[in-house]
Amino acid sequence: MSPLPSPFAVNEWFAPSHQRVYVDAIAGQCGLTRRQAACFVRLWGYATVQSATAQIPLQTLQPAVAMFECSHREAAELFYCDQARGSERSAGMMVDQLVARHLVRREPFDGGPTRLSLQIPASFLPKAQAAPDNECYGDGFDVRRDAARVAGFLEAAYGWVSDRSETTSFKIIKVLRRFAQQYPAGLRVLRTAANDAPVGFAALYPTHPDSEENFHLPPSSSMHLSTLDGHDPIQVAFPGDPNCYAVFIRSWQLQPLYWNYATVCRFLQDSQVTLRQMQQDFPNLCDLYGIAIHPTLEALALAVGFQPMKADPHTALRWLHVPLDHFLNLDIDEALVEFDFGGVRH
Repeated sequence: MSPLPSPFAVNEWFAPSHQRVYVDAIAGQCGLTRRQAACFVRLWGYATVQSATAQIPLQTLQPAVAMFECSHREAAELFYCDQARGSERSAGMMVDQLVARHLVRREPFDGGPTRLSLQIPASFLPKAQAAPDNECYGDGFDVRRDAARVAGFLEAAYGWVSDRSETTSFKIIKVLRRFAQQYPAGLRVLRTAANDAPVGFAALYPTHPDSEENFHLPPSSSMHLSTLDGHDPIQVAFPGDPNCYAVFIRSWQLQPLYWNYATVCRFLQDSQVTLRQMQQDFPNLCDLYGIAIHPTLEALALAVGFQPMKADPHTALRWLHVPLDHFLNLDIDEALVEFDFGGVRH
């Protein structure tokens, strides 16, 4: 019999991408957070590899598994192999939480190794591989084909903080056209693989040194795209400017249908890549600023390291800031593993 794979090497014998398929199916069921779901999936994987019929590396998990051995030490290695925290005690507490949800049963201690059994509801099995039209990819903004579509879903998003008029969408289109002329490399979209339609939009705007002061003034002086019908208080920097230190996230939006763990992580990772490329044009960039126009977006920003700054006495908005290096070095998948994507975004 071949030796049992190391629980510490779980990401080698059960790839994170395959783990996420199950975590996405499980999170939210039985009151599980994403972190709890991720731990249960790794336990499930560890039970599966102890089966004589398991094919390693794992791609799918067995719908039913036999009782298996898993000490607190092994559970800690499973749960925390990719983190700088997590003790045997905390792993035991996590198992206790799964026991309380009737998903794990711990066999009475008989002097031998700790033995567990799993109760796996049928709803925990993921659906068939996602259809191609659910797959998305990051791409550059094409002003000729994307402006009208992007303006359409941005108009709905910005309705959270201001009244929409019949001309709001057109105002946004004009601003997008201007941005595309000024610094097209900072404009990104998330497209569906099925028809290349844009379902997400990000505007990462290198800020002229003369405009950086705005980040220390009330946010209403630098509002969102639909209000920029005249003078723009935030001016773009010219590539190569050594005095450009800040990037302003002028927009970062996803259509509500695509608001989920996998898609948000993918689009944030695309933003990381874009910002690293931007550093080639602006070598001294060190600050990242934004304004979250919806509470859920602000919660997301806080989850990836942004901190609130100056509030606005005239609106509920406030500046958010994170050091650029912190954001670029962040493991997005890990940072959002417990984020609640269950709320409906508007």
